Amino acid sequence: MHYAASGKGKVGKQTFLEGVITSLPTLGAGQSAFDIHFEWDTDMGVPGAFYIENFMQVEFYLVSLTLEDVPNQGTIQFPCNSWVYNSKLYKSDRIFFSNKTYLPGDMPAPLKKYREDELVILRGDGTGERKEHERIYDYDVYNDLGNPDSNARLARPVLGGNTTFPYPRRGRTGRKPTKTDPKSESRSDSVYLPRDEAFGHLKSSDFLVYILKSASQNVIPQLQSALPLVGQTEFNTFEDVRDLYEGGIKLPTNILSDLSPIPLFKELFRTDGEQALKFPVPKIIQVDKSAWMTDEEFAREMIAGLNPHVIKVLKEFPPQSKLDKQLYGDNTSTITKQHVESSLGGVTVEEAISNNKLFILDHHDPLFPYLSKINKTTTKAYATRTVLFLQNDGTLKPVAIELSKPNPQGDNYGPISTVYTPTKQGVDGSIWQLAKAYVVVNDSCFHQLVSHWLNTHAVVEPFVIATNRHLSVVHPIHKLLLPHYRDTMNINALARNVLVNAEGIIESTFLWGGYSLEMSAVVYKDWVLTEQALPNDLLKR
Repeated sequence: MHYAASGKGKVGKQTFLEGVITSLPTLGAGQSAFDIHFEWDTDMGVPGAFYIENFMQVEFYLVSLTLEDVPNQGTIQFPCNSWVYNSKLYKSDRIFFSNKTYLPGDMPAPLKKYREDELVILRGDGTGERKEHERIYDYDVYNDLGNPDSNARLARPVLGGNTTFPYPRRGRTGRKPTKTDPKSESRSDSVYLPRDEAFGHLKSSDFLVYILKSASQNVIPQLQSALPLVGQTEFNTFEDVRDLYEGGIKLPTNILSDLSPIPLFKELFRTDGEQALKFPVPKIIQVDKSAWMTDEEFAREMIAGLNPHVIKVLKEFPPQSKLDKQLYGDNTSTITKQHVESSLGGVTVEEAISNNKLFILDHHDPLFPYLSKINKTTTKAYATRTVLFLQNDGTLKPVAIELSKPNPQGDNYGPISTVYTPTKQGVDGSIWQLAKAYVVVNDSCFHQLVSHWLNTHAVVEPFVIATNRHLSVVHPIHKLLLPHYRDTMNINALARNVLVNAEGIIESTFLWGGYSLEMSAVVYKDWVLTEQALPNDLLKR
């Protein structure tokens, strides 16, 4: 590409799409291909980018442009993968670069200005409400989780931009503030996304959007009306739980036809002709229905289960707390050597610690400051610490569980804690099973809100935004990161609408309830980027 008088690369004559290519091996379902011819001469140099205008009233998804028979170059590919709207909606024409990769200093001089201008467009100016066709990437705090205009109980604190509740940034939408709280953003059914971050019309991921919205708005209410547990807040027996896998839930004859035509829904609500909703039987209970109750399985799932991200080696005994003593009293663990040494096979606590044989699953500090609030609701919980011993055969076994509850005199008096040790028979055996259940509940909540939502989804979004604001599509790092970002902003926006919002699916079904997201913000205070990668994460623990 050579310079024009403007200092940018020369632009060729405008041309238009021609006939449809009826057969092309690379065409996907629903795609169309067109011929197009460009005038070119040697004074223009090698084509490095092209403009495109859409004169139709509807948008189209541009996959790529392929230039063939370019003198001394052969074929040049221009990957696009972008939605193109009517040209009147843009302040400047859409531009796409060839598939070559350049660091900023290596970019051909005639293309540098185009590269810079494109990044300016993607950054926007930080004002106004975003529109569907825009591709602007900008930052905002999590101030759209609540709905205080609807009901005061739906108000939620702003996450991010403050030291009380630090949080990763989300994509800015520019919606108007709520009437009752100017710091909170009003909610809407559709949430702005940079257009190319939204699921494509033909992608299977579209189903996820529909499924989650349908589940929250349609499916769950219908299932609740069909459940035999109407009016009950809990299962009465283990048989009630097993019936979900074996007998299923008998459904009204019209419920399936009312759900959705999507094949995935039909599979999820497959009835085998018996109008019964059945869940797949977990492998752990396919042979032995009581296998999940063993201490060995309880410990195994801390490593092989959903949340192997919290368990760590125990380096000091008794386990310590980082909570402020002035606010929460003394939270040092009440687990003693006498509690655990009977289960260590003749090894002392000091020997076990020096040989890295003792581990801890510690859900005390994140939970205790919120216990009083949570326990004032219909939900009841304990803060938990679980100490495990690494046996000679390489397996773990729990040796003590500490359950802590708030002191009725106030949090500053410290917790009231009880330690339980392994017992298989009688009342004590049942209490031991309950202690393990409280641990699992805490672990599953931490997995969903911290390990999964916060550390997998939320922390990635600001990287998606920063990459598109500061790294051109021709930058090698942009090309490397792009596949890892796919669908992240869309899933997160959907989550803010129906999953992690006030009284959404998470708050309605998980232990932390209405405090779920702010509790994850408290945990985020200890998040350090360089500790997330392997082997750093394992070495830290």
